[in-house]
Amino acid sequence: MLIEGRNPILESLVAKKDISEILVKKGIVPDEKVERIIGMAKKRGIRVKYVDKKFLDRKSNTGIHQGMIAYRANESKANLKDLIANANHDLFIIYVREAQNEYNIGSIMRTAEAVGADAVILPPKIKLSTLMVRSAMGASEHINIINESLFNAIKLCSKNAVKTVGIEVTGDKYYFEADLTGSVMMIIGGEDRSLSDTITSKLDEVVKIPLKGKVNSLNMSIAASVVMYEKLKQSL
Repeated sequence: MLIEGRNPILESLVAKKDISEILVKKGIVPDEKVERIIGMAKKRGIRVKYVDKKFLDRKSNTGIHQGMIAYRANESKANLKDLIANANHDLFIIYVREAQNEYNIGSIMRTAEAVGADAVILPPKIKLSTLMVRSAMGASEHINIINESLFNAIKLCSKNAVKTVGIEVTGDKYYFEADLTGSVMMIIGGEDRSLSDTITSKLDEVVKIPLKGKVNSLNMSIAASVVMYEKLKQSL
């Protein structure tokens, strides 16, 4: 897959991801971050190739490559069963049930890493993409990204004392009234599709965020961030 932008590429290198080549725009201004990327690449024997901006523009999936694109091997090694089995601390897992906007998923990954979450789980049909990594600003390189069906994830968590908490407009209580201490898997619905009754009936809790204005919902990444930081607050 392609990693685009200076910060995502740097974080990918820091996380020791399998990068085979980095394309760099000819005449790029060698600031501190660029020099660090090129220096780390050379130390690891990663090929650095200087190309025209037009070549990078054609390669880019995001249109925001900042003069650098890296080729990184696809990785899908993490799985929920092993994560739970090997945990020696309370787990915090984010399940993104559905999202049409890959930037929203990337934003959720960025916040998840910032609050110290262990993993972001996506349904099997949604794979980590260049757009997600770009939106996450490289945070996706430091957190487990897992593909697992929602019902399997709920089943595994329920069997292993991981509390399952859904975020929904019609939740039973406000998010700050819920006990989010201990191991938690937070389930986030889609941008225009709520969690079904079949799903919520299998969860330990369903929480909501208070809204005072005329709009009755929040962007999914914003809603997720609000509740993720409440989880962090309760864990301090």
